[in-house]
Amino acid sequence: MIRQWILPLCLFVLHIPFSAAKSCTIRVPEDIPHDGEPIYLNPDESGFRITGKVTKIESLSVFCPGRTIESVPCQRDGHSLLVAQKKCKGRILSELLDTREKCGKSGTLIEIGFQLPSKHFYSIYSSCFDRKSLSPLYTHHVLNGKGVKYRVKQPRKTFREGKGVYIGVNMDELYKGQLERFRKLFGAKQQFVLSSKTSQLFLSRGHLSPEADFTFGTEQHASEMYVNTAPQFQSFNAGNWLRVESRVRALANALQDDLHVFTGVLDVLQLANRKVFLGNGVVPVPALFWKAVFHVKTSAAIVFVGANNPHAENGAPSVCKDVCTEAGFAENSFSNSTLGITICCALKNIVKQSKVVLPRDIEGRKMQHFTKLLTSAEGRNGN
Repeated sequence: MIRQWILPLCLFVLHIPFSAAKSCTIRVPEDIPHDGEPIYLNPDESGFRITGKVTKIESLSVFCPGRTIESVPCQRDGHSLLVAQKKCKGRILSELLDTREKCGKSGTLIEIGFQLPSKHFYSIYSSCFDRKSLSPLYTHHVLNGKGVKYRVKQPRKTFREGKGVYIGVNMDELYKGQLERFRKLFGAKQQFVLSSKTSQLFLSRGHLSPEADFTFGTEQHASEMYVNTAPQFQSFNAGNWLRVESRVRALANALQDDLHVFTGVLDVLQLANRKVFLGNGVVPVPALFWKAVFHVKTSAAIVFVGANNPHAENGAPSVCKDVCTEAGFAENSFSNSTLGITICCALKNIVKQSKVVLPRDIEGRKMQHFTKLLTSAEGRNGN
């Protein structure tokens, strides 16, 4: 689970609290430096969260790896923080922390985030990862509904493996070599995967926790880790799965509240009666992607399930009864196999099949309450 560590400040952390009369404001994204964006923290070393385009705040700390945590003073007029002047040199790289906690059917929990000078780890999101198959089973992050419209848009960087996970496997080469691999598996004239230059029938690095769900550039770049990806057909990635991700962000914006989001995979895709892996028995191509969305305050949730197979001749995934219309999330495109046939499920169906480990504030609630999340009218009003 995502942990925002709450810690006593160490002596080397400089924190200058502001009085209520000298509270400051920070504008996002305007006040955030385009290059050299640092990690933004509260004085207790939890992650700083914006509450809208303009966030009123009495204190803010910034951190660049290899340096100490610094507090950001108010400007003389007391109206804004000198945020733009605080920059880091070079790209800030997120790290992996193996908690060794068991999760899912066969996974261990990995936190993705940043090691702070106090020796504590600031986690952005977590991945329940199967080290045998080299595949995430699911990820978990919290979507800030008050900040979803004001994220800092940063150009995507390259995906990274992290230390000690993909031993003996080059993930970048596996994705680049997929066309050759499919020809070896299914013959030179196979049509399951085509060149990415001419078609969307290729396997992209499909985010589980989406880059666009995070506010700051450092958080977005932290999502660019292979423990947060699974092979996903681009026609599905840019089709119905993108629609699902957009609807979830619209929902968070409409609620103006946090949503817990779990995103995972189920089963291995079979083409021509053969299970498909990018490597030799590792990095399976999922048959299904699922996304469970929780609004804790109203004890409500919805689960989206999409088929990762543009060649499917059968109907919708058979994991549950489709409740998209009932829950207000129906889309005409959801029945399009090229875009990825997508349905909505009650939570209990996915919990049973994925063995997802839920946070305590969700786990103790009655599952029958998790069927609807929001009406379509409210959800469509989000941006």
